[in-house]
Amino acid sequence: MAGLSALATATAAPQLAPAQDAPKRPYEVAGDFSLAASQGNQQVTTIALGQRYSYRFAHWKFSQSAAALRGTANGVRNAALYQLAVRSDYDVTKKLTAYLGASGLRNTPAGLNSQVQEGVGLGYQFIDTERDKLQVSLGVGALQRSFVGEAESRSDFVGNASGDYRHAFSKAAYLEQTATFTPNFTTSDAWLLTARSAVVAPLSARFGIKVGYLVNFNNAPPLLAPVKGVVQTVRFKKFDGLLTTGVQFTY
Repeated sequence: MAGLSALATATAAPQLAPAQDAPKRPYEVAGDFSLAASQGNQQVTTIALGQRYSYRFAHWKFSQSAAALRGTANGVRNAALYQLAVRSDYDVTKKLTAYLGASGLRNTPAGLNSQVQEGVGLGYQFIDTERDKLQVSLGVGALQRSFVGEAESRSDFVGNASGDYRHAFSKAAYLEQTATFTPNFTTSDAWLLTARSAVVAPLSARFGIKVGYLVNFNNAPPLLAPVKGVVQTVRFKKFDGLLTTGVQFTY
């Protein structure tokens, strides 16, 4: 944290030292909004909302994020995705942290009624410069999932390997890339992969244009929901991709 400028004493008269940068805030708040709509032969509306918050204390950091997507085509819902995640990191050393986190996901068009994951592990800050930051985390946890058309939920013992990279082109423009791999130790072929890419270009000190792409890959998707009591033999697709372009507000 930068302090107040000190008074420098010269032989002739006291003078102020050069002004220093303002203290960095311990918190960050950001919100995203994007909208796509069409009228006429095709009536399509898609709304995407995103939000994240973090606060750094002396030796630990709390992070929280949420996202929602809802889309309709000619009055029929064709997209619905809701996400929530919380995480707490404690500084073991200057670069090593221990974390505890939990996340929730609902994506019924992909056959997922609910997904809840809890995990613990360690994170290491490999790069921490003014322009580039890279943290890699490894951990284990539990995964509970409920699928469309299935009465019972599943609970698995899973691992977690994730990486978070950020490159700053300037104070307000940056590239952000995250990736999370979730191996399933209970059902070996039911592994998950999530990747997020984003580029932010500033419009002002608080607002910017954000272009993002989200990938969700489920290697063992569930079967399609039964139709009139008939069990389906076709599964949901493994891959889901989402491209969004909108406005971001940061404070």
